Amino acid sequence: MKRENERVKRLPMDAGSDRRASTRFALTLAVRYAVTGHELAETGSGHTINLSSSGLSFIADRSLSVGQMLEVAIDWPALLDGGVQLQLIMSGVVVRTNGTETALEVRRHEFKTRRVGLKAVPPRESAG
Repeated sequence: MKRENERVKRLPMDAGSDRRASTRFALTLAVRYAVTGHELAETGSGHTINLSSSGLSFIADRSLSVGQMLEVAIDWPALLDGGVQLQLIMSGVVVRTNGTETALEVRRHEFKTRRVGLKAVPPRESAG
């Protein structure tokens, strides 16, 4: 019989399995990030190690601190409808660091679109 204050725990299938809530995908993609919540905007770059909908591991260009809030932009490798560049925007908190290797707990993520190859149209010259 389960007591009222007991919590059900989900255990891994075996001792070697990953305990993360979401599947991680090993991708090496360019990252641009900004530390949020500060008056002076700290920005940097790096590359991903792996990512999921709830977490991101990446190598930053400098050491970051646990607890910092970040907004991260990743150019997605696939085009939408063959011509629209996608950008994955993630925001969250740094939960672990080891030198420049950084783990982010993702609190929000969304894809945004950017047109590829659009050229500015020059203004028309007036006749007269």
